[in-house]
Amino acid sequence: MDITDSIHLFANDPYEFALKFKREIYEHTRIECTIGIGPNPLMSKIALDIEAKKNKEGIAHWKYEDVPTKLWSIRPLNKFWGISYKTEEKLNRKGIHSIGDLANYPLKYLKQSFGKIGEEWHLHSNGIDFSRISEKYIPATTSIGKSQILMRDYTIEEFPIVLLEHIEEVCYRLRRQNKLAQTVHFSVGYSKSYNGGIRKTHTLSRPTNLTMDIYKICTYFLHEQYTGEPIRSINISLTNLIQEGEEQISLFDNVTQREKEVKLTKVMDEIRTRFGKNSILRGISYTHSATARYRNTLIGGHKS
Repeated sequence: MDITDSIHLFANDPYEFALKFKREIYEHTRIECTIGIGPNPLMSKIALDIEAKKNKEGIAHWKYEDVPTKLWSIRPLNKFWGISYKTEEKLNRKGIHSIGDLANYPLKYLKQSFGKIGEEWHLHSNGIDFSRISEKYIPATTSIGKSQILMRDYTIEEFPIVLLEHIEEVCYRLRRQNKLAQTVHFSVGYSKSYNGGIRKTHTLSRPTNLTMDIYKICTYFLHEQYTGEPIRSINISLTNLIQEGEEQISLFDNVTQREKEVKLTKVMDEIRTRFGKNSILRGISYTHSATARYRNTLIGGHKS
């Protein structure tokens, strides 16, 4: 909670307020709680995790002047908010082992190696957080996916049409959120008369939200693992999402060609958003095996 403008109504200082608040919670619920206090949400959270949970009072108050002595001393890095074990390993390879190391690492090189998130780490490791509790909270999307039971059994020859339409829908939703996916989960289920199916997970060398990038991966695994049964269901899930602009560009990418693909895709998305999903479709959606045109007329899976 943000009590910056109202603390004078309840206490003389933040610590006194925290004591009263903690006591009142216990009196009403008989539940002990811990409280972190700071000049911003980040500092409050870290004060809670690093100090308040371990001291007798269950309260910790961190100020900006505490950054060099308290914040910078945090190690290993995975104890810090937003840094995973995998990320810690990457930072360790650059000689960054504590939050102090991270704070004093050149911002230029952090941005070169990690993009936008590197800039955030630089700010956070110096105790800077521009977020406000009063702002509307939008939950982070951790995955975008879609599963579908097909209206009939499909052969391996006609299934790629439905697969491409399915991926197009998932990637459209991904692009609408300005996200890129780093991991693809692909599965198909065989007809009821048969057992099994295909399940594969693949981590991309470069995050993407382009339909054909995902389609190429899925068709590769489809033809590699298909055993001849009729196909009746499909599921695509894209995970490990990052914001557009945070990805690293490979030296081996055809940047010009990729920019053309991105621009064309954005134009198609704008048309769909403005005039409806059936306003612009791939040619395959007008073939006998396609389902997108029909499904786009449904609401919640039912005819409108």
